[in-house]
Amino acid sequence: MKYCAILALAVTFFGCTYSFRGAALPPGVHSVAVQVFDDRSGYGDPNLRTNLTNMLTQKLVADNTYQVTNMSNADAAVIGVVNSVTTQPTSVTGNQQVGKWRITINVSVKFQNLKTQKIIWTKDFSDWGEYDPSQGPSNRDAGLTQAEDKLTDDILLALVTNW
Repeated sequence: MKYCAILALAVTFFGCTYSFRGAALPPGVHSVAVQVFDDRSGYGDPNLRTNLTNMLTQKLVADNTYQVTNMSNADAAVIGVVNSVTTQPTSVTGNQQVGKWRITINVSVKFQNLKTQKIIWTKDFSDWGEYDPSQGPSNRDAGLTQAEDKLTDDILLALVTNW
């Protein structure tokens, strides 16, 4: 009886994993390069494009679905364009001051097979972060970083699942 319970627990714990990973990866694509994002937003943050590029690259390395390499050695490339960065108030305090701002980043990403020169997919992504303006400019940067983090998670998910 004791062994049956352990066996049932083991089957439940180890046997019921489900993963989409690898099921929809493009054939022949084992390595990727992330081209530095182009910033056409006019937002004015000189670090935005490199922050997005570095964050996505780090997430791809950590995920380990693809080998991350340079453009000349890669099977495919991730090419991103920052289209817009907008801010809008999300809450107002009792004295009619903005209590929180939402900063939204919109990007277009192209995933291209470099061997065949065919576009695997092109998608638009949008995500946001929030910040309290009373905490100073560094809090705005924290809101931007939150948006970048969520956005690069979305892009990574699209790259490894091809949904």
